[in-house]
Amino acid sequence: MQIKKALGEHSDMEFIGWVQAIRPNPIAALDKHRLGPLHELGSILKKNAADVVILTESENLQREGVLAVAKACENEHVQFKMVPHFFDILVSHLRPDRIGEIQLLGVDSLPLSGYRNRVAKRSIDIVGALVGLCLSAPMILIFGGLVYWESPGPILFKQIRQGRNGQLFYIIKIRSMQMNAEVNGKPKWAQPNDQRRLRVGTFMRKWNIDEVPQFWNVLVGEMSLVGPRPERPELIARFKSKFPHYQARHMCRPGMTGWAQVNGWRGNTDLEERIRHDIWYLENWSVWLDLRIMFQTFFKRENAY
Repeated sequence: MQIKKALGEHSDMEFIGWVQAIRPNPIAALDKHRLGPLHELGSILKKNAADVVILTESENLQREGVLAVAKACENEHVQFKMVPHFFDILVSHLRPDRIGEIQLLGVDSLPLSGYRNRVAKRSIDIVGALVGLCLSAPMILIFGGLVYWESPGPILFKQIRQGRNGQLFYIIKIRSMQMNAEVNGKPKWAQPNDQRRLRVGTFMRKWNIDEVPQFWNVLVGEMSLVGPRPERPELIARFKSKFPHYQARHMCRPGMTGWAQVNGWRGNTDLEERIRHDIWYLENWSVWLDLRIMFQTFFKRENAY
């Protein structure tokens, strides 16, 4: 629990010290910034002429303990604030609310929750998908022919992915790997120098050419031009219990490209960093951000294999 002093009406706060809300250990007791035990909070506030108390360890206090801290602050005319541990994502959109006589704290609407923003994004998706399909049709025919020449079989590759709100759909790609590339159907991310890739597939994956049929997924509303990349349900079942906030990525349509991808977090890279970038995108979405990401996609191809 941190105790601070105001330096001015519009300036930062000066850190005075801290009070440990739980039983102190010998190491913590040696900290020069430790002001004393929790039960002496009232006298500590008076002695140090504190202005603000910030409770940062509320998970270690029972309800009575939190109320005791609030009461001590009230008695000494000190502001009392709490760090919202229960909302360790989307914090920039935390807003107070009220239902009847009950005061609430929760995540307010994200940018893509607004009707106008959704219409703007969907309009760009439709126009972009139509243009993309027209421009990429010859490319699909040419590279589809090269795929069939190297590895006879279906030219297009369909795979189940999870989209917005957990809805399943078939993502479409130009096949870039050999037939039956996954043994026993077990999901596996592509690796550098992956032996399953076709020769033409290596080139396509480097330049994202295998992804162009997904303009159809965008046109029918299963995907967006920009958003978190969709993943397979089998992998999601494993990731959502292992990586905090993984499911928050599914609050919007998945994208052909995304903020994580243009920053190098694609393929077999740090999943926590990818999640952090995807959540940042949800919190900071704008039309200009989408246009920026689409532009960067042509130049940012790290970890494309």
